[in-house]
Amino acid sequence: MLRKIFNFKLLYLLSTSVLIPNGAFAQPAGGNSFCEVYPNSPHCSTAKVECNFCHAGPPVLNSYGMDMQKEFMGGDFTNVTAFMAALEKIQDGDSDGDSNTNLDEIMQGTLPGDPESAVDNNTMTYTYQEDLAFKKVKAIYCGDSASYEEMQAFEASVDKSQFIDSALDACLESDYWKNEALHRMADEKIMPIEAVGSMTASVKIAEYDWDYRLFSYVMTGNRDVRELLTADYHVDENGNVLTGTVARSEGFQLGERIVIAGGQPLQANRRAGMVTTQWFISVNTMFARLPMNTASQAYRAYLGKDIAKGEGLVPFALVDNLKDADNKGTAQPACDVCHSTLDPLAFPFSTYRGIEIGIDLAFGNPIGTYDGGRTPWESEGALFGQPVRDLMEWANMAKETDEFKMKVVLDLYTQALSRGPISQSEQEEFTTIWQSMPADRYSANAVIHRIVDSMGFAGRPDL
Repeated sequence: MLRKIFNFKLLYLLSTSVLIPNGAFAQPAGGNSFCEVYPNSPHCSTAKVECNFCHAGPPVLNSYGMDMQKEFMGGDFTNVTAFMAALEKIQDGDSDGDSNTNLDEIMQGTLPGDPESAVDNNTMTYTYQEDLAFKKVKAIYCGDSASYEEMQAFEASVDKSQFIDSALDACLESDYWKNEALHRMADEKIMPIEAVGSMTASVKIAEYDWDYRLFSYVMTGNRDVRELLTADYHVDENGNVLTGTVARSEGFQLGERIVIAGGQPLQANRRAGMVTTQWFISVNTMFARLPMNTASQAYRAYLGKDIAKGEGLVPFALVDNLKDADNKGTAQPACDVCHSTLDPLAFPFSTYRGIEIGIDLAFGNPIGTYDGGRTPWESEGALFGQPVRDLMEWANMAKETDEFKMKVVLDLYTQALSRGPISQSEQEEFTTIWQSMPADRYSANAVIHRIVDSMGFAGRPDL
Protein backbone atom coordinates (compact mmCIF):
# COMPACT_ATOMS: atom_id res chain seq x y z
CA MET A 1 0.00 0.00 0.00
CA LEU A 2 2.88 2.38 0.84
CA ARG A 3 4.49 1.77 -2.55
CA LYS A 4 1.22 2.31 -4.45
CA ILE A 5 0.22 5.56 -2.73
CA PHE A 6 3.71 7.02 -2.69
CA ASN A 7 4.52 6.23 -6.32
CA PHE A 8 1.21 7.64 -7.54
CA LYS A 9 1.50 10.95 -5.69
CA LEU A 10 5.20 11.46 -6.37
CA LEU A 11 5.02 10.66 -10.08
CA TYR A 12 1.98 12.91 -10.47
CA LEU A 13 3.74 15.82 -8.79
CA LEU A 14 6.92 15.35 -10.79
CA SER A 15 4.98 15.06 -14.04
CA THR A 16 3.48 18.50 -13.38
CA SER A 17 6.79 20.07 -12.32
CA VAL A 18 9.49 21.45 -14.56
CA LEU A 19 12.35 19.00 -14.09
CA ILE A 20 14.06 19.36 -17.46
CA PRO A 21 13.50 22.26 -19.86
CA ASN A 22 11.80 21.42 -23.15
CA GLY A 23 14.26 20.83 -25.92
CA ALA A 24 17.12 19.90 -23.64
CA PHE A 25 17.79 16.73 -25.62
CA ALA A 26 18.80 15.89 -29.19
CA GLN A 27 20.65 19.16 -29.75
CA PRO A 28 23.21 19.11 -32.59
CA ALA A 29 26.83 19.09 -31.47
CA GLY A 30 27.32 22.32 -33.46
CA GLY A 31 29.35 23.98 -30.73
CA ASN A 32 31.96 21.23 -30.81
CA SER A 33 32.16 21.32 -34.61
CA PHE A 34 32.42 25.12 -34.61
CA CYS A 35 35.35 24.97 -32.21
CA GLU A 36 37.11 22.40 -34.36
CA VAL A 37 37.06 24.91 -37.23
CA TYR A 38 37.87 27.94 -35.04
CA PRO A 39 39.73 26.58 -31.97
CA ASN A 40 41.32 29.97 -31.22
CA SER A 41 38.05 31.90 -31.21
CA PRO A 42 37.21 33.51 -27.85
CA HIS A 43 33.79 31.84 -28.20
CA CYS A 44 35.55 28.51 -27.65
CA SER A 45 37.48 29.46 -24.53
CA THR A 46 34.51 29.98 -22.19
CA ALA A 47 31.95 27.42 -21.09
CA LYS A 48 30.15 27.07 -24.43
CA VAL A 49 29.12 28.65 -27.72
CA GLU A 50 25.86 30.37 -26.86
CA CYS A 51 22.59 29.83 -28.75
CA ASN A 52 22.49 33.52 -29.74
CA PHE A 53 25.42 32.89 -32.05
CA CYS A 54 22.97 31.58 -34.67
CA HIS A 55 19.57 32.38 -33.13
CA ALA A 56 17.73 35.63 -32.50
CA GLY A 57 15.66 33.54 -30.07
CA PRO A 58 15.11 29.84 -30.75
CA PRO A 59 13.81 28.72 -33.13
CA VAL A 60 14.21 32.03 -34.98
CA LEU A 61 17.56 32.34 -36.75
CA ASN A 62 19.56 35.56 -36.85
CA SER A 63 21.22 36.73 -40.08
CA TYR A 64 24.29 34.53 -39.55
CA GLY A 65 22.11 31.52 -38.79
CA MET A 66 20.09 32.16 -41.95
CA ASP A 67 23.26 32.35 -44.06
CA MET A 68 24.38 29.12 -42.46
CA GLN A 69 21.02 27.51 -43.21
CA LYS A 70 21.18 28.57 -46.87
CA GLU A 71 24.66 27.13 -47.29
CA PHE A 72 23.82 23.99 -45.39
CA MET A 73 20.55 23.63 -47.34
CA GLY A 74 18.62 22.16 -44.43
CA GLY A 75 20.89 19.15 -44.14
CA ASP A 76 21.43 16.79 -41.26
CA PHE A 77 23.15 18.75 -38.50
CA THR A 78 24.75 15.57 -37.24
CA ASN A 79 26.74 15.52 -40.51
CA VAL A 80 29.82 17.12 -38.98
CA THR A 81 31.81 17.30 -42.24
CA ALA A 82 29.07 19.19 -44.08
CA PHE A 83 28.45 21.44 -41.08
CA MET A 84 32.11 22.44 -40.86
CA ALA A 85 32.29 23.03 -44.61
CA ALA A 86 29.29 25.37 -44.41
CA LEU A 87 30.97 27.38 -41.67
CA GLU A 88 34.01 27.96 -43.86
CA LYS A 89 31.90 28.90 -46.89
CA ILE A 90 30.24 31.84 -45.13
CA GLN A 91 33.20 33.07 -43.07
CA ASP A 92 34.23 35.74 -45.61
CA GLY A 93 30.73 37.21 -45.74
CA ASP A 94 29.22 39.91 -43.53
CA SER A 95 25.96 38.41 -42.33
CA ASP A 96 24.87 41.27 -40.08
CA GLY A 97 26.03 44.08 -42.40
CA ASP A 98 28.22 45.84 -39.84
CA SER A 99 31.24 46.05 -42.20
CA ASN A 100 33.10 43.28 -40.38
CA THR A 101 33.49 39.85 -41.93
CA ASN A 102 32.05 36.86 -40.15
CA LEU A 103 35.56 35.50 -39.68
CA ASP A 104 36.76 38.75 -38.10
CA GLU A 105 33.88 38.67 -35.65
CA ILE A 106 34.41 34.99 -34.86
CA MET A 107 38.07 35.56 -34.09
CA GLN A 108 37.41 38.77 -32.13
CA GLY A 109 34.71 37.15 -30.02
CA THR A 110 31.74 39.19 -31.24
CA LEU A 111 28.55 37.94 -32.90
CA PRO A 112 28.44 37.78 -36.72
CA GLY A 113 24.63 37.77 -36.65
CA ASP A 114 24.19 40.86 -34.45
CA PRO A 115 25.09 44.32 -35.84
CA GLU A 116 25.15 45.70 -32.29
CA SER A 117 27.99 43.30 -31.44
CA ALA A 118 30.85 44.88 -33.32
CA VAL A 119 34.52 44.02 -33.65
CA ASP A 120 36.77 45.94 -31.28
CA ASN A 121 38.41 48.72 -33.23
CA ASN A 122 42.05 48.88 -32.27
CA THR A 123 41.85 52.69 -32.36
CA MET A 124 38.92 52.80 -29.93
CA THR A 125 39.76 53.58 -26.34
CA TYR A 126 37.70 52.99 -23.24
CA THR A 127 37.45 54.88 -19.97
CA TYR A 128 36.44 53.30 -16.69
CA GLN A 129 33.54 55.34 -15.32
CA GLU A 130 33.75 55.24 -11.56
CA ASP A 131 30.34 56.82 -10.96
CA LEU A 132 28.74 54.15 -13.14
CA ALA A 133 30.66 51.43 -11.29
CA PHE A 134 29.43 52.70 -7.91
CA LYS A 135 25.80 52.83 -9.07
CA LYS A 136 26.03 49.31 -10.48
CA VAL A 137 27.64 47.96 -7.30
CA LYS A 138 24.75 49.31 -5.25
CA ALA A 139 22.13 47.90 -7.60
CA ILE A 140 23.70 44.49 -8.29
CA TYR A 141 25.19 43.60 -4.92
CA CYS A 142 23.06 45.60 -2.45
CA GLY A 143 19.80 45.35 -4.35
CA ASP A 144 18.97 49.06 -4.19
CA SER A 145 19.82 52.32 -5.91
CA ALA A 146 22.49 54.68 -4.70
CA SER A 147 20.82 57.44 -2.73
CA TYR A 148 21.40 61.16 -3.28
CA GLU A 149 23.42 61.30 -0.08
CA GLU A 150 25.54 58.32 -1.13
CA MET A 151 26.27 59.90 -4.52
CA GLN A 152 27.28 63.12 -2.79
CA ALA A 153 29.64 61.18 -0.53
CA PHE A 154 31.05 59.37 -3.57
CA GLU A 155 31.67 62.62 -5.45
CA ALA A 156 33.34 64.13 -2.40
CA SER A 157 35.65 61.15 -1.84
CA VAL A 158 39.34 61.59 -2.59
CA ASP A 159 39.93 57.94 -3.53
CA LYS A 160 36.89 56.86 -5.51
CA SER A 161 38.32 53.42 -6.21
CA GLN A 162 38.63 52.79 -2.47
CA PHE A 163 35.12 54.15 -1.96
CA ILE A 164 33.76 51.62 -4.48
CA ASP A 165 35.73 48.78 -2.87
CA SER A 166 34.37 49.63 0.57
CA ALA A 167 30.80 49.84 -0.74
CA LEU A 168 31.22 46.50 -2.48
CA ASP A 169 32.56 44.84 0.67
CA ALA A 170 29.52 46.07 2.58
CA CYS A 171 27.14 44.85 -0.11
CA LEU A 172 28.73 41.40 -0.13
CA GLU A 173 27.79 41.09 3.55
CA SER A 174 24.20 42.19 2.99
CA ASP A 175 21.16 39.98 3.43
CA TYR A 176 20.21 40.78 -0.15
CA TRP A 177 23.42 39.32 -1.55
CA LYS A 178 23.55 36.30 0.74
CA ASN A 179 19.89 35.34 0.78
CA GLU A 180 18.50 36.62 -2.50
CA ALA A 181 21.06 37.24 -5.25
CA LEU A 182 23.18 34.18 -4.48
CA HIS A 183 20.09 32.01 -4.13
CA ARG A 184 18.95 33.03 -7.60
CA MET A 185 22.43 32.20 -8.92
CA ALA A 186 22.13 28.78 -7.29
CA ASP A 187 18.71 28.00 -8.80
CA GLU A 188 20.09 26.36 -11.94
CA LYS A 189 22.29 24.12 -9.82
CA ILE A 190 19.76 23.20 -7.15
CA MET A 191 16.65 23.04 -9.39
CA PRO A 192 14.15 23.62 -6.55
CA ILE A 193 10.71 22.04 -6.81
CA GLU A 194 8.50 23.41 -4.06
CA ALA A 195 6.01 20.55 -4.21
CA VAL A 196 8.62 17.95 -3.20
CA GLY A 197 11.48 19.90 -1.61
CA SER A 198 10.13 22.69 0.57
CA MET A 199 9.41 22.44 4.28
CA THR A 200 5.67 22.34 3.50
CA ALA A 201 5.88 20.10 0.41
CA SER A 202 2.96 17.84 -0.44
CA VAL A 203 5.40 14.98 -0.87
CA LYS A 204 8.69 15.82 0.80
CA ILE A 205 11.62 13.82 -0.55
CA ALA A 206 14.29 16.20 0.85
CA GLU A 207 14.75 19.82 1.95
CA TYR A 208 16.53 22.09 -0.53
CA ASP A 209 16.96 24.96 1.95
CA TRP A 210 20.13 23.14 3.07
CA ASP A 211 21.49 23.48 -0.46
CA TYR A 212 20.86 27.22 -0.67
CA ARG A 213 22.49 27.81 2.71
CA LEU A 214 25.58 25.78 1.84
CA PHE A 215 25.97 27.54 -1.53
CA SER A 216 25.68 31.03 -0.02
CA TYR A 217 28.06 30.16 2.83
CA VAL A 218 30.81 28.93 0.49
CA MET A 219 30.36 31.86 -1.89
CA THR A 220 30.77 34.51 0.83
CA GLY A 221 33.25 35.49 3.52
CA ASN A 222 36.32 34.94 1.30
CA ARG A 223 35.89 31.19 1.66
CA ASP A 224 37.37 28.73 -0.83
CA VAL A 225 34.77 28.19 -3.58
CA ARG A 226 36.19 24.73 -4.21
CA GLU A 227 34.22 23.69 -1.14
CA LEU A 228 31.17 23.72 -3.40
CA LEU A 229 32.48 20.27 -4.35
CA THR A 230 34.32 19.24 -1.20
CA ALA A 231 32.45 20.58 1.83
CA ASP A 232 31.96 17.88 4.47
CA TYR A 233 29.66 20.13 6.53
CA HIS A 234 26.24 21.77 6.33
CA VAL A 235 24.91 25.15 7.47
CA ASP A 236 21.76 25.56 9.55
CA GLU A 237 19.22 28.39 9.39
CA ASN A 238 21.22 30.41 11.94
CA GLY A 239 24.45 30.18 9.96
CA ASN A 240 26.02 27.56 12.20
CA VAL A 241 28.32 24.99 10.59
CA LEU A 242 27.28 21.39 11.33
CA THR A 243 29.81 18.63 10.77
CA GLY A 244 27.77 15.63 11.87
CA THR A 245 24.65 14.14 10.35
CA VAL A 246 21.44 16.15 10.68
CA ALA A 247 18.23 14.43 11.79
CA ARG A 248 15.10 14.88 9.72
CA SER A 249 12.87 17.72 10.93
CA GLU A 250 9.66 15.70 10.63
CA GLY A 251 8.85 12.07 11.16
CA PHE A 252 7.56 9.76 8.46
CA GLN A 253 4.03 10.65 7.28
CA LEU A 254 1.68 8.92 4.87
CA GLY A 255 -1.70 10.36 3.98
CA GLU A 256 -2.83 13.68 2.53
CA ARG A 257 0.76 14.76 3.02
CA ILE A 258 3.70 12.40 2.53
CA VAL A 259 7.03 12.99 4.28
CA ILE A 260 9.77 10.45 3.63
CA ALA A 261 12.98 12.40 4.24
CA GLY A 262 14.67 15.55 5.52
CA GLY A 263 17.82 16.75 7.21
CA GLN A 264 21.21 15.46 6.03
CA PRO A 265 21.90 11.78 6.83
CA LEU A 266 25.13 11.28 4.85
CA GLN A 267 28.27 10.70 6.91
CA ALA A 268 30.94 13.40 6.62
CA ASN A 269 33.62 11.23 5.03
CA ARG A 270 31.40 10.56 2.00
CA ARG A 271 30.30 14.12 1.35
CA ALA A 272 31.24 16.06 -1.75
CA GLY A 273 29.65 19.42 -1.08
CA MET A 274 26.68 20.45 -3.20
CA VAL A 275 26.56 17.21 -5.22
CA THR A 276 25.89 14.96 -2.21
CA THR A 277 23.13 16.82 -0.40
CA GLN A 278 19.99 14.78 0.17
CA TRP A 279 18.06 17.04 -2.22
CA PHE A 280 20.62 16.79 -5.04
CA ILE A 281 20.71 13.00 -4.83
CA SER A 282 16.95 12.54 -4.41
CA VAL A 283 15.76 14.83 -7.19
CA ASN A 284 18.39 13.75 -9.72
CA THR A 285 18.89 10.05 -8.95
CA MET A 286 15.24 9.33 -8.12
CA PHE A 287 14.67 5.61 -8.82
CA ALA A 288 17.63 5.06 -11.16
CA ARG A 289 20.21 2.39 -10.47
CA LEU A 290 22.83 4.18 -12.56
CA PRO A 291 22.38 7.91 -11.76
CA MET A 292 23.23 9.41 -15.13
CA ASN A 293 21.03 12.47 -14.53
CA THR A 294 22.83 13.14 -11.24
CA ALA A 295 26.22 13.03 -12.93
CA SER A 296 25.13 15.12 -15.92
CA GLN A 297 23.66 17.80 -13.64
CA ALA A 298 26.88 17.94 -11.61
CA TYR A 299 28.88 18.18 -14.88
CA ARG A 300 26.64 20.95 -16.20
CA ALA A 301 26.19 22.96 -12.98
CA TYR A 302 29.77 22.93 -11.70
CA LEU A 303 31.94 22.32 -14.78
CA GLY A 304 29.84 24.10 -17.41
CA LYS A 305 29.49 21.08 -19.70
CA ASP A 306 26.06 20.02 -20.97
CA ILE A 307 26.21 16.51 -22.40
CA ALA A 308 22.70 16.89 -23.86
CA LYS A 309 24.18 19.62 -26.10
CA GLY A 310 27.25 17.59 -27.02
CA GLU A 311 29.56 19.46 -24.67
CA GLY A 312 32.44 17.99 -22.71
CA LEU A 313 32.42 14.63 -24.49
CA VAL A 314 35.63 12.84 -23.49
CA PRO A 315 35.12 9.11 -24.20
CA PHE A 316 36.49 6.72 -21.64
CA ALA A 317 34.48 3.49 -21.88
CA LEU A 318 34.01 1.49 -25.06
CA VAL A 319 30.47 0.48 -25.98
CA ASP A 320 31.01 -3.10 -24.78
CA ASN A 321 31.57 -1.77 -21.26
CA LEU A 322 28.45 0.41 -21.09
CA LYS A 323 26.01 -0.73 -18.46
CA ASP A 324 22.45 0.19 -19.57
CA ALA A 325 21.57 -0.51 -15.95
CA ASP A 326 18.02 0.82 -16.27
CA ASN A 327 17.18 -0.91 -19.57
CA LYS A 328 16.93 2.30 -21.60
CA GLY A 329 18.69 0.97 -24.69
CA THR A 330 21.86 2.96 -24.11
CA ALA A 331 24.22 0.06 -24.82
CA GLN A 332 24.05 0.58 -28.59
CA PRO A 333 26.80 1.84 -30.90
CA ALA A 334 24.79 4.97 -31.76
CA CYS A 335 24.67 5.91 -28.07
CA ASP A 336 28.37 5.41 -27.45
CA VAL A 337 29.36 8.99 -28.35
CA CYS A 338 27.63 10.35 -25.24
CA HIS A 339 27.48 7.36 -22.91
CA SER A 340 31.19 6.63 -23.15
CA THR A 341 31.54 9.93 -21.30
CA LEU A 342 28.34 9.92 -19.25
CA ASP A 343 28.45 6.40 -17.83
CA PRO A 344 31.94 6.76 -16.29
CA LEU A 345 30.84 10.14 -14.89
CA ALA A 346 27.88 8.41 -13.24
CA PHE A 347 29.65 5.37 -11.78
CA PRO A 348 31.00 7.23 -8.69
CA PHE A 349 27.46 8.46 -7.91
CA SER A 350 25.98 4.96 -8.10
CA THR A 351 26.74 4.09 -4.46
CA TYR A 352 24.56 6.95 -3.16
CA ARG A 353 20.99 5.86 -2.55
CA GLY A 354 18.16 7.54 -4.41
CA ILE A 355 14.48 6.91 -3.68
CA GLU A 356 14.11 3.24 -2.86
CA ILE A 357 10.69 2.20 -1.61
CA GLY A 358 11.00 0.08 1.52
CA ILE A 359 10.37 -0.18 5.21
CA ASP A 360 13.47 1.86 6.06
CA LEU A 361 11.73 4.97 4.69
CA ALA A 362 9.44 4.78 7.70
CA PHE A 363 12.04 3.94 10.32
CA GLY A 364 15.19 5.57 8.93
CA ASN A 365 16.37 8.32 6.59
CA PRO A 366 18.07 6.45 3.73
CA ILE A 367 17.77 8.85 0.78
CA GLY A 368 21.19 10.28 -0.07
CA THR A 369 23.12 7.90 2.15
CA TYR A 370 26.16 5.93 1.03
CA ASP A 371 25.93 2.21 0.32
CA GLY A 372 29.16 0.76 -1.03
CA GLY A 373 27.33 -2.39 -2.10
CA ARG A 374 24.53 -0.65 -4.02
CA THR A 375 26.34 -1.26 -7.33
CA PRO A 376 29.76 -2.70 -8.32
CA TRP A 377 30.68 0.31 -10.48
CA GLU A 378 31.94 2.96 -8.08
CA SER A 379 35.64 2.41 -8.85
CA GLU A 380 35.13 2.39 -12.65
CA GLY A 381 34.51 6.14 -12.89
CA ALA A 382 36.27 8.79 -14.95
CA LEU A 383 36.35 12.57 -15.31
CA PHE A 384 37.72 14.22 -18.46
CA GLY A 385 39.17 10.86 -19.45
CA GLN A 386 41.03 10.33 -16.17
CA PRO A 387 40.05 7.37 -13.94
CA VAL A 388 38.64 8.04 -10.48
CA ARG A 389 38.03 5.52 -7.71
CA ASP A 390 35.04 7.14 -6.02
CA LEU A 391 33.06 10.35 -5.78
CA MET A 392 35.51 11.91 -3.34
CA GLU A 393 38.29 11.56 -5.92
CA TRP A 394 35.88 12.77 -8.66
CA ALA A 395 35.14 15.95 -6.70
CA ASN A 396 38.75 16.61 -5.75
CA MET A 397 39.80 16.28 -9.38
CA ALA A 398 36.92 18.46 -10.62
CA LYS A 399 37.65 21.35 -8.25
CA GLU A 400 41.16 21.78 -9.68
CA THR A 401 40.13 21.95 -13.33
CA ASP A 402 40.08 25.04 -15.51
CA GLU A 403 36.47 24.14 -16.30
CA PHE A 404 35.48 24.57 -12.66
CA LYS A 405 37.27 27.93 -12.40
CA MET A 406 35.68 29.17 -15.63
CA LYS A 407 32.20 28.09 -14.53
CA VAL A 408 32.45 29.88 -11.18
CA VAL A 409 33.68 33.06 -12.83
CA LEU A 410 31.17 32.83 -15.67
CA ASP A 411 28.31 32.54 -13.15
CA LEU A 412 29.51 35.65 -11.30
CA TYR A 413 30.30 37.53 -14.52
CA THR A 414 26.88 36.77 -15.98
CA GLN A 415 25.20 37.77 -12.73
CA ALA A 416 26.97 41.15 -12.94
CA LEU A 417 26.57 41.88 -16.66
CA SER A 418 23.51 39.75 -17.54
CA ARG A 419 25.66 38.07 -20.21
CA GLY A 420 29.00 36.42 -20.72
CA PRO A 421 32.06 38.18 -22.19
CA ILE A 422 31.51 39.25 -25.80
CA SER A 423 34.41 41.24 -27.24
CA GLN A 424 38.01 40.17 -27.39
CA SER A 425 38.94 42.67 -24.70
CA GLU A 426 36.21 41.35 -22.41
CA GLN A 427 37.34 37.81 -23.10
CA GLU A 428 40.89 38.74 -22.15
CA GLU A 429 39.63 40.25 -18.88
CA PHE A 430 37.52 37.15 -18.22
CA THR A 431 40.50 34.86 -18.79
CA THR A 432 42.68 36.93 -16.45
CA ILE A 433 40.02 36.70 -13.73
CA TRP A 434 39.58 32.92 -13.78
CA GLN A 435 43.30 32.33 -14.09
CA SER A 436 43.82 34.54 -11.02
CA MET A 437 41.66 32.36 -8.78
CA PRO A 438 44.57 30.39 -7.22
CA ALA A 439 46.38 33.65 -6.37
CA ASP A 440 43.11 34.97 -4.91
CA ARG A 441 42.73 31.82 -2.79
CA TYR A 442 39.60 30.85 -4.70
CA SER A 443 37.54 33.60 -3.07
CA ALA A 444 34.28 34.56 -4.79
CA ASN A 445 34.60 38.00 -3.18
CA ALA A 446 37.98 38.47 -4.88
CA VAL A 447 36.49 37.40 -8.22
CA ILE A 448 33.69 39.95 -7.81
CA HIS A 449 36.17 42.73 -7.03
CA ARG A 450 38.05 41.88 -10.23
CA ILE A 451 34.80 41.90 -12.23
CA VAL A 452 33.81 45.29 -10.80
CA ASP A 453 37.27 46.65 -11.72
CA SER A 454 36.95 45.42 -15.31
CA MET A 455 36.19 47.53 -18.37
CA GLY A 456 33.39 45.12 -19.17
CA PHE A 457 31.65 46.19 -15.97
CA ALA A 458 31.99 49.97 -16.16
CA GLY A 459 34.12 50.86 -19.17
CA ARG A 460 32.58 53.02 -21.86
CA PRO A 461 34.05 53.95 -25.27
CA ASP A 462 35.48 57.41 -25.73
CA LEU A 463 33.41 59.08 -28.43
